[in-house]
Formats: sequence, structure tokens, C-alpha cells
Amino acid sequence: MQERLMMPEGWLIEPAKKWLLLFRKDPISLQRSPKIYMDKWYVTNMGTPAAFRDRRKVDFEPALETWNELMGNGWKRVDFIHDSIV
Repeated sequence: MQERLMMPEGWLIEPAKKWLLLFRKDPISLQRSPKIYMDKWYVTNMGTPAAFRDRRKVDFEPALETWNELMGNGWKRVDFIHDSIV
């Protein structure tokens, strides 16, 4: 039986706090072959999203690989409510 892998979803901020990446599932991709959007954002002085930079649409496995690599390199998961870090 194949192990169920975590879906890479949410915001990651880089250690220097210059970039944010938003990982989210493409809602119209097939369940058996999910696609993930990876959106890159500029960051405000407060560490919140400032302006959209670019987007990549990738398969699940490369997205999960990127997520794990970034987390291993010091990126942190963050959540936002009304433009504030939670």
C-alpha cells in the first residue's frame, strides 16, 4: 500500500524575509495527478505578502520535493490573518 504523502500547501518565508512562496493545489487538477501552484511574492517589512512576482504550476512530486528542500534550508511556514503573521 502506498503511503499517503502530505500535500504541500500554505505559505513559506525565506530566512532573510525577502520572499514568500504560496503553495496551493490547482482546484481543477485530477485527484490522481494533482498539480500545485507555487506563487512567489515580494515581502513587506512586516513579513506579509506585498506584491505578486510569478507563478509556476508543477506536478505534486516536484512541489513536495521543493517544499521539503526549502524547509530543510531554513524556510518557515507562516499563516496570515488580515495581513498579519499568525
